[in-house]
Amino acid sequence: MTSTIIIPRESKVSLSVPSSFIGKQIEVTFTLVEEPDKQKPVTRLSEMFRGALSKESAESLNRHIKTLRNEWNDI
Repeated sequence: MTSTIIIPRESKVSLSVPSSFIGKQIEVTFTLVEEPDKQKPVTRLSEMFRGALSKESAESLNRHIKTLRNEWNDI
């Protein structure tokens, strides 16, 4: 399989075909590739994981993180 991304400047496009494809049936498909700045906006991690933990688990995790940070501060 061979693929490439092109930016056509007009409605007609000329493509080179690998020699191993000559005389064989091939499929040519046009698919629009979205540009990175036009893709959906980036979702913040806090938004992605909101509600993933129960309130109790989140509080326990916060206490644990505070303990770890205090340990680093004491070094």
